[in-house]
Amino acid sequence: MELLFAAVIVLVVAFAFMNGFHDAAITVGNAVVHRALTPRLALALAAVFNFIGALLGQGIAQVVAENIIELPSDHRDILLIVFAGVLGGLLWNIATYLAALPVSSTHCLFGGLIGAGLVFGASSSGHELFTSVLAPLVLTPLVAFVLAMLAMRAMAAFGGSLATKPLFRRSRIISSVLAGGLSLAHGIQDAQKSAAIMMVAVLAYTTSAPVGLEAFSIDWPVRITIAVALALGTLVSGWRIARTLSVRMVDLDPVKAAVSDFTSTTFMYITALMLRVPVSMSFIVVAANLGTQLGGRRASVRMRYLMPVVGSWLLSLPAAGLLAALLALPLLALRA
Repeated sequence: MELLFAAVIVLVVAFAFMNGFHDAAITVGNAVVHRALTPRLALALAAVFNFIGALLGQGIAQVVAENIIELPSDHRDILLIVFAGVLGGLLWNIATYLAALPVSSTHCLFGGLIGAGLVFGASSSGHELFTSVLAPLVLTPLVAFVLAMLAMRAMAAFGGSLATKPLFRRSRIISSVLAGGLSLAHGIQDAQKSAAIMMVAVLAYTTSAPVGLEAFSIDWPVRITIAVALALGTLVSGWRIARTLSVRMVDLDPVKAAVSDFTSTTFMYITALMLRVPVSMSFIVVAANLGTQLGGRRASVRMRYLMPVVGSWLLSLPAAGLLAALLALPLLALRA
């Protein structure tokens, strides 16, 4: 039991690290591509704000803990489900990074836990899972796309008469500020998911009573551990995904980049602080970048790069679930 618990904690920390590593370039990619920030400064800024955001709030953590799967009564089974689920999500996260594709770490984590849970016979409320978790993950990128398109059209209508050079300069300043804001929102959203799973594992290991989630709260050592892992992953991130989203998939100028970042940042705060629903920042940014193309002039979307991104959006949750299920099958032999 001790080794299993230690392995689970290591895996959750690794997942949080990879979450920051995979997503960092997405949060600051538009600002870096259009020279609003230097790459090193952008990653340092993102790391600081991700760390701060990771320490704020826990409303999403409650949703995650309560609605993905109904935990079994056996504590060893809980740890085995978390082990296989997080490992499956982590492997898919790494695979998509190597393919230079954006991925939702949320899709990876939730898909992995659902897949592993099914193998161990853990049930879930289909209605609660859909309305609280799955529907927001699917619908929010579509809403972000429409909002970015409308915002870009408004910008074109009211700012079309402005001189290009000062307009671009102001847009870069806005993007540099929004990079910090989006990183903070990313920390608020994504850290709570990993922290919730780690806290479930801690409760399964340290208590003998059934793991109840009605008054679920995350201990500060867990919050700080996840915050550090997320920030470190952010700090050492690369630029493979940013090139795909901000350069190859679409043609962004500084104005479109600023509008996309504004839409993504605003939407992330609404979902995290007001609606308290889990969303994917990666695909909200993808959708916002695409929305600025259809809302502005000289739209350019390269389908050879867009289609793999759409495939990643649609396949990540079931792919992570399948990986986790395959990993969970041999673990059935370890049941108490």
